[in-house]
Amino acid sequence: MKIVVKLGGSIMKYSHSIIDSLKHLERSNGNDHSILIVPGGGVFADSIRTISEKYEIGDDAAHWMAILSMEQYAHYIVDKTGVNSVENINEVPSGVSVLLPYKMLRESDKLPHSWNVTSDTIGAWIARETGSRFIKVTDVDGVIADDIIQKWMTARELSRMGVTCIDSSLPVFLMENMMDCVVVNGMYPERVIDAVIGKNVIGTHIKGNI
Repeated sequence: MKIVVKLGGSIMKYSHSIIDSLKHLERSNGNDHSILIVPGGGVFADSIRTISEKYEIGDDAAHWMAILSMEQYAHYIVDKTGVNSVENINEVPSGVSVLLPYKMLRESDKLPHSWNVTSDTIGAWIARETGSRFIKVTDVDGVIADDIIQKWMTARELSRMGVTCIDSSLPVFLMENMMDCVVVNGMYPERVIDAVIGKNVIGTHIKGNI
């Protein structure tokens, strides 16, 4: 089974615990899964946003600088966990690996260049290209509406909500490609494991085909 896990920069502090839990899962199950970690931008992307606003950087330059911030986070993850890194999504090995996205996206980037398209939508695009399930790991329990964590919702409902823990382009991408997404809180690595193995995890399950 192929799974793409978008690992948000907001849980940088917990990233090694999440990766270690995923590696333990794979050792226990004989590497039955191919789990590709797509890193967020985190503090690295935040600095690009600040620089972009202060110095009026164009959308294309800011886009590629933000992609490089994802790559910085990937190197941090590799350093802290020893997990393998890959640059080609067509040759993802079994077990757990983290994507260095810059080279691959330079060669085949088809997404709009704006701050509306972040690593969330990039992760979903990679999941589509690899035929993988898509899991977003962040620092909240899921999508909140009326002060309640939503357990199930459609991408169309999500698109009408405005600002959430998900970038504004992802709901449309999920609808256009009839893809689902699970949002879980990475401060609880066991929830990430439950999402990977398909359990009914605490979080938000987003349906893209309704």
